[in-house]
Amino acid sequence: MTAELGTETKLTRLEALRRALPKEPAMDPTGQRLAQLVDRIAEQRVPVNGLIRLWTLGSLQARVTAGYFAYWLRSRFVDADERQRLKSEAHLAAAVKLFGTMGYLRGAVMKIGQLLANLPEVAPEEFSEVLAALHFEAPPMHFAMVRELFLDEFGKEPEELFASFDRQAFAAASLGQVHRARLHSGEEVAVKIQYPGIARTIRSDMRNLRLMLQPLCLTRDWQNTTDKLADIEQMLLMETDYEAEAGYYTQARQLFTAADQVVVPQVYREYCSKRVLTTEFLAGCHLDEFLAGKPSQVERNRFTDLLTVATFRVYYRLHWFMADPHPGNFIFMADGRLGLIDFGCTRVMTDEEWQLSSAAEQAFLQGDEARLNMITAKACLFNGPEDIEPDRLKTVREGVDWQLEPWRQEGLFDFGDREFFRRGIDCIVAMAKKRYTCGAPLYIWTNRFTLGGRAFCYRLQGQCDFRKIHQQESLAASAAASIS
Repeated sequence: MTAELGTETKLTRLEALRRALPKEPAMDPTGQRLAQLVDRIAEQRVPVNGLIRLWTLGSLQARVTAGYFAYWLRSRFVDADERQRLKSEAHLAAAVKLFGTMGYLRGAVMKIGQLLANLPEVAPEEFSEVLAALHFEAPPMHFAMVRELFLDEFGKEPEELFASFDRQAFAAASLGQVHRARLHSGEEVAVKIQYPGIARTIRSDMRNLRLMLQPLCLTRDWQNTTDKLADIEQMLLMETDYEAEAGYYTQARQLFTAADQVVVPQVYREYCSKRVLTTEFLAGCHLDEFLAGKPSQVERNRFTDLLTVATFRVYYRLHWFMADPHPGNFIFMADGRLGLIDFGCTRVMTDEEWQLSSAAEQAFLQGDEARLNMITAKACLFNGPEDIEPDRLKTVREGVDWQLEPWRQEGLFDFGDREFFRRGIDCIVAMAKKRYTCGAPLYIWTNRFTLGGRAFCYRLQGQCDFRKIHQQESLAASAAASIS
């Protein structure tokens, strides 16, 4: 379920985090203030009161704005090089403020930070560098809160339930943190523990978001916006149900054999509850550590290939997908296998959604532009191409075509191509700027799934025979379905 810490095994998680985060050269060159910030976050309970969370976010906006205003004033009287240096400092200072607030609030707010960190070419580099820690290196909660949660869930302290239990969390993210432990039967396991009150924070954040968006209630797309917000809230709350996540783990694990070189950890149900998930421990590293080892192109391509096989297999066999494919969810194992972890954000497609997606895929593969336009219009909640504005159809189709582009190419497709990745970002920005975002809630998650996966492969600079893998996995799924 997680990675070894490699050279950081002798450090506590907090010490490792303090060292990993970049220091503000002007305001905090020694990192002392940053260390105090990390310590303070770890000792605080997650605030669940809606007003407190709203006030905290409002204060953050004011502090970030003030920082950039100070940069603007100072940059007016310096040369270009000094202006660039001040700009980098302003970005870094803003990123640290975001990290501190998101690390304190956790939940849905922290997920926004994770999303920003996973989109190279979108946020400034300083933001990506700092916010990337939110994927699995957020400040963990104090062990006293962990003990309290175990007593609530199992009536026992963790040291009683397990043969051994490491009090230091080795990973922490938006909804929970992970500890290493050993079962009485000897297996080494990873134990994911949910932050207390996290479901309440999600409801509070979504309620605050609806209030902030209330001025849009008279616009044409308001009903669609509320439908999407309801879907987002439902998905986030589903992530807090660790028993449901255990079920996704079990289903996905059954899809892969040893020959596939893709590993989904085993779940130990007797050590699971709604707020605790215990799985097999997977040794390995995450993307940044893998890249630090300067892997060869062959190694990069191998993991791109495995990731593509894994996502297609889950999609075609189970009709669902991992809607949150950020770097913290994949393990690069030393023996060349790829580990898949964290199935909390899993989007299960309805039969109607699956049929529409399959029809779009067939129309594309057959080169049926008229049918693809019809499906695109329906996905945008129009009756057909004749009802949708020409510019909206053109803009949305550009995004659809970008998503389907790897299917067109025979042989290796280069996901590390900056121009290709940049065009995908531009398509999404164009749709957002023109407010062509009306559509079924499903497409929030398919876009996140596609963009997250492409961002991961872009950073990996990987290539794979995408078209061939698609053909193999879709045909194998059809064959399996006909037998059953």
